[in-house]
Amino acid sequence: MHIVIMGCGRVGSALALSMEDLGHSVAVVDQDPNAFRRLGTGFAGRRITGTGFDRDTLTEAGIEDADAFAAVSSGDNSNILAARVARETFGVENVVARIYDPRRAEIYQRLGIPTVATVRWTADQMLRRLLPAGAEEHWRDPSGTVILAEVHLSPSWVGHRVSRLEEAAGVRIAALTRLGHGMLPTNDTVLQEGDLTPRRPDGLRTAQGRGNLREGTGTLMRVAIAGAGNVGRSIAVELLENGHEVLLIDKEPHQIAVDELPRAEWLLADACEIVSLDEAGLQRCNVAIAATGDDKVNLVVSLLAKTEYGVPRVVARVNHPKNEWLFNDAWGVDVAVSTPRLMSALVEEAVSVGDLVRLMRFSQGDANLVELTLPANAPLVGTGIGEVVWPEDTALVAVLRGGRVLVPSPENPLEAGDELLFVAAPDREQQLEELLSAQQ
Repeated sequence: MHIVIMGCGRVGSALALSMEDLGHSVAVVDQDPNAFRRLGTGFAGRRITGTGFDRDTLTEAGIEDADAFAAVSSGDNSNILAARVARETFGVENVVARIYDPRRAEIYQRLGIPTVATVRWTADQMLRRLLPAGAEEHWRDPSGTVILAEVHLSPSWVGHRVSRLEEAAGVRIAALTRLGHGMLPTNDTVLQEGDLTPRRPDGLRTAQGRGNLREGTGTLMRVAIAGAGNVGRSIAVELLENGHEVLLIDKEPHQIAVDELPRAEWLLADACEIVSLDEAGLQRCNVAIAATGDDKVNLVVSLLAKTEYGVPRVVARVNHPKNEWLFNDAWGVDVAVSTPRLMSALVEEAVSVGDLVRLMRFSQGDANLVELTLPANAPLVGTGIGEVVWPEDTALVAVLRGGRVLVPSPENPLEAGDELLFVAAPDREQQLEELLSAQQ
C-alpha cells in the first residue's frame, strides 16, 4: 500500500518507519524540513515540505494513489482539515486523525473521521492502573455507539453462566481473562471471581442534533464572531448599529476591547474548543462568522457551527488564496469572503479598461458581480442601453459615470469611460466581455 503521513514528530516518524519496515511505500509531509531528521538516513520514502491540507502538497505526496492517510501533527485543526480533505476530496478510504481535545474527537467520529484521542486514551490508561476495579473503554467505533471495554467481574455474578450476563447487560462477551490467560467463552461458561469481561456501554452520547433554540423575532439576529481583530470588530460595529446582538470570541486578551464596543458581548476563549462554543451558546445564534487570520481556525469554526450547533448561516474569511477551494458547504461555509481575491479585484478594477473584472461571487455560486470600464473605441459607445441585446443570464444593474451612480434606463446612451456593473452567470462572462470590448 501507499501511505501518506502528515506530521513528522515522534509519532509520525515512528509510524512512517514501521510502515516502511512492513513493505509499504510511505510519504511524509511536514512544514519543518528539519523534522525529517527523525526518519534517519535509511528511510527510502518521500519527504515533502509543505502544509498537509494543501492540494499541491498532497498531490506531490501521492495522495491520489494513497490507500491510507494519517494526520498526526501536533495541531488538532491541521489534523482534522487534512483528514477530511484526504477523505472527501481525494477519496482515501482509510483515514485517521490524532485529536487532543476529547470532545472534538467525538464530533469528528460522528462525521466519519476515525480519531485517536490521545489525551483521553492516556487518561484512561492511567485510571485503569490507579483504579484497577474500574471499567474503561479500549476502543470505540466511528459512530460512537459500540465500544470494546474491560471490567472486573462483580462478585454477585460469580457462579452464573455467560449467557445470563449477556442477556442481562445487553453485551457480547468476546473474551474472558482468567488468572492472566485469555479464553473464548461459550454460553455455558461459568463466571469465576477475578474474571475480566466487557461492560454495557451506558451513557454514550447519542448523535442526535441539538434543539433549534433561536432567540428573537423579526429581522434582528444573534451573531457570533470568532476573531476580534480589525475585521471582526469592524463587522461587529456595523451589526450593532443595525440593532443586532453580537458576541465576539477571541483567545488573545489584548483583542478584548470592551470599552471600544460596550454593547457587544465578549468571550475570552478559543473558538475551536467545544466548551467555549457551549459557553457562547452558539446553538442560539442565527449567524456565525469565522473572521480570524488563520484559515485552519476559520474552517474548523465553520464546521462545528454548522454540524454540531446547527447555525443556519455561516460566513468565513479566507486569508490565503491557496485555501479558497476548501471554503465550501462540505466545511459548513455558506458564504466565503476572500480578502486576497477582493483586494486583487479592486486593484484590477482600478487599472483595467475594457477587461471584465469579477468583483464578487454570490453564495450559491450561480452568479457573479462583474465590472467593465467601457473603452473609447468600444462599438457600443453612443448606443442606448435599451437597444443593446445583452447575453442571457446577465443584467446591467448600475452605471458609474463621473462619480455618480446612474440607474440604467433604456433611453440612456453608453459613454466612453462608463463603469458598468453586471450580475452575470459565470458561463456568460466571456460573451459579455466580447460584446463590450474595444474594436480591433
